[in-house]
Amino acid sequence: MDPPDGLLWAALDRLPVGVFAVDPTGRIVLWNAEAARLTGSPAAKAIGALALDMGIAPADSDRAGQILDRLLAGQAWAGEFPVQGAGGRRAYFHSVPVTDDAGQLVAVVSAFSEADAQRRDETFALLEGLFENAPLGFTYVDTDLRYQRVNTSVAEINGGTVDERIGRTIDDVHGEPCGPQFSAVCREVIRTGEARQVRIEGRLWHGTGPHQVWRMNYYPVFGDDGAVVGVGDVFIDVTDAERATAELVAAADARDYQLTRYQSLVDATSAAVWGRDAEGRIVEDSPSYRAITGQDARTYLADGPLAAVHPADRPQAERTWQEAVAAGELYEHVYRMRTASGEYRHFRVRAVPVRRDDRVAEWIGTETDIEAEVRARTRLELLSRATAAVNRELDTERELQALADALVPDFADVCTIHLIDPLVPGGPVTGRRLAQRVESAVPLPHSDDAFRFADDHPFAQMCRTGQPLLLRHPLQGAQRWADTDELARWEAELHWNTTLLAPILSGGTVVAALAFVSWGDRPGHTEEDLVFVAELATRASAAVEHAQRFQETRRASLTLQKAMLSSPPHVPGVEIEARYQPALADLEVGGDWYDAFVLPGGDIGLVVGDVVGHDLGAAAVMGQLRSMFRGVAMDKAMTPSAAITRLDELAVLLGITDFTTVLYGRLHRGPGGALFTWCSAGHVPPVLVLPDGGHRLLTEGAGLVVGVDPRTPRTDATVRLPPGSTLLISTDGLMERRTADLDDGLELLGTLAEELAHLPLAEFCDGLLARAIGDTGDDVVVLAARLPAG
Repeated sequence: MDPPDGLLWAALDRLPVGVFAVDPTGRIVLWNAEAARLTGSPAAKAIGALALDMGIAPADSDRAGQILDRLLAGQAWAGEFPVQGAGGRRAYFHSVPVTDDAGQLVAVVSAFSEADAQRRDETFALLEGLFENAPLGFTYVDTDLRYQRVNTSVAEINGGTVDERIGRTIDDVHGEPCGPQFSAVCREVIRTGEARQVRIEGRLWHGTGPHQVWRMNYYPVFGDDGAVVGVGDVFIDVTDAERATAELVAAADARDYQLTRYQSLVDATSAAVWGRDAEGRIVEDSPSYRAITGQDARTYLADGPLAAVHPADRPQAERTWQEAVAAGELYEHVYRMRTASGEYRHFRVRAVPVRRDDRVAEWIGTETDIEAEVRARTRLELLSRATAAVNRELDTERELQALADALVPDFADVCTIHLIDPLVPGGPVTGRRLAQRVESAVPLPHSDDAFRFADDHPFAQMCRTGQPLLLRHPLQGAQRWADTDELARWEAELHWNTTLLAPILSGGTVVAALAFVSWGDRPGHTEEDLVFVAELATRASAAVEHAQRFQETRRASLTLQKAMLSSPPHVPGVEIEARYQPALADLEVGGDWYDAFVLPGGDIGLVVGDVVGHDLGAAAVMGQLRSMFRGVAMDKAMTPSAAITRLDELAVLLGITDFTTVLYGRLHRGPGGALFTWCSAGHVPPVLVLPDGGHRLLTEGAGLVVGVDPRTPRTDATVRLPPGSTLLISTDGLMERRTADLDDGLELLGTLAEELAHLPLAEFCDGLLARAIGDTGDDVVVLAARLPAG
């Protein structure tokens, strides 16, 4: 190499790294200032001297000679090497051959601190120990496919020695059939810069070795400039374990398949995957979880996933998680979690403990969005609940209020049901609010039940089209829901997100409408919810029509029954009151009846009957029996038992009834006091409340019900009525209880009658109905007579 000219030399001499050149004889021909500083040898001493004499300790001379021989042979070398002088520095060399007639080489040397040296020594020692002692074969070849490093396990696995391989190419060492296979893979790795895993079988040592099978992992080794400088190979001999290997491969494939299926399942179910340590603490990031919640990594690691759980659900979620960790058992829970959009959605968390040596080593969990599933299930439950609530009521307003109560707060924050006035083309939609349920801590603005929506209001549009409507707030364009500034402020303060509207039809005409509102962190309603609301409106339509028909029938029935149940007569010296209370769940008509009349001769007839049934048919039978009995009883010579026997004969003869209870008595007043003579056809006994506060059940005179056998003998019974006493005749609806015997109910009724006996007779009867012992919902008759005090 010719010495550099003045300008080039000035540049080389000022470089911050040492630069020197060596000729083919090993003598230094170039030596800049930094090389002199690093080695402690000035240029005057270095130029012309042998490179091996410049700062090389005797202990390192053999290695230095080997390196120099390699360099002079045309092979590049880079690495750390100790040099003497200038404080005994260690330096890092990078040298390359220069192709010219002289065959010289150029090297760059840079300082290598003690800390660097220590770290590199430790690293080299670790790698060297791993390289030499691993039970796997390790080889390293350069880009010419010459072996540069071979560990002792290679010789143990494949035979031969390390020295038989170093410096020779793969094909030179092994030949056919395996050498070309190894070389082809290495060339592919050098060309692509990508690792390869292959399975190769055959015979080494030019076909003279035993038949073997290897699983080999080839990987590229990159230089400082990013270019591939060689290929590493890690391999194992699987000849004697081919069957086991095949099984392991099959198991690995099955595992990979299951992992792939699991990942696909996770992806398909909108699941996030996370990991925690054995104590249930977060120790690693979960990007998939954060993608759902919108948390950044710092917040996730600092605050944990529970920070995104709804505050109302958080305590139970944390408690159940700690219990699962303590028990080391599967953890499953459902809670609401805030998503990146700010809404809360239902997620199912499922975590399993991963065990090693029978101890929990970590936890792996998934978070799956089940909002759609929860909503679908909720809609079904709410539909069933709302249908049952509506069907329990037969009054339209109570029916619709029950519907609103069944749906708030589980489905919406507000449910309002409006009754619509007949629509006027082109005009506003008017009406009144029938029912409303609001779930809000913020007071609802005052508003009248009457409403008026302009023709272009969404509510009016829904009424005119007869189609359900989903609105997302804030409404777009000129549309506005709130018709007052106060309601607009309320809407903004609560952050309305959606409104659902659905018409209720009767006879094909919109007669009412459902309106649902959700706000705050409740997820907005969806198209599926719109379908649900439409189904609700359909069921409400049927219920409204049923209720309207019922009310019409009830009004007609009440008119009929009131006409048949006349008021008791006003008789001097005796106070008489009567009450009728219809069945709670039916048409407010039934078979219970009473009558009170003055007989020829002055006695007072008192009769109470109970026809089986609670419908218009029972009411009709009751009317026939009542009319017939009054005619029969007017015979002044006919005793109560004879009158009931005659009624029984006529009822059977005419086929009017086959089961009716009747109690009939005659109240006679004479010089010796008042007497009550009665006969009972299967009826509950009367109660006599005595002036001193006690009571007596009049159980005598009992016989068979009317409509079974008119030939059955009947008897009368008589009791003296003291002045100031009260006689009570009723039907079983007043005291019959589902969970108690009738006798117990009668005793309770007697006790209640004693408590109320001090009241005026009208209040006495009202009190009996208000505090009725019976709980069967049956209709009730109360007929009471009171004598003046002596």
